[in-house]
Amino acid sequence: MNTKLIAFSAIVTAGLGAGIGFIVAYLLPTPYTSQMYKDLGQKYAIAGAVAGLFIGSSQEMIRELKQERDAEEEFLRDFNKAVRSVSKRED
Repeated sequence: MNTKLIAFSAIVTAGLGAGIGFIVAYLLPTPYTSQMYKDLGQKYAIAGAVAGLFIGSSQEMIRELKQERDAEEEFLRDFNKAVRSVSKRED
């Protein structure tokens, strides 16, 4: 697997997730004034970044694994054709 591509995808989606979390926090302000609700934008940005990190890395890992599986299936298909052609010649 291409770890650089997976890391890049994770970082990009983490940035997007952080931006979305930050925007959501300021588009939907809370009416509460408790200490727990202070700096809600930062908390949403962190949650969005973590979610984006997991989603981006998982998506890219799945894409990489699918490419590997497809390459293996193609190799087995070609190998099967080669074996069949050799067995036909022997008959």
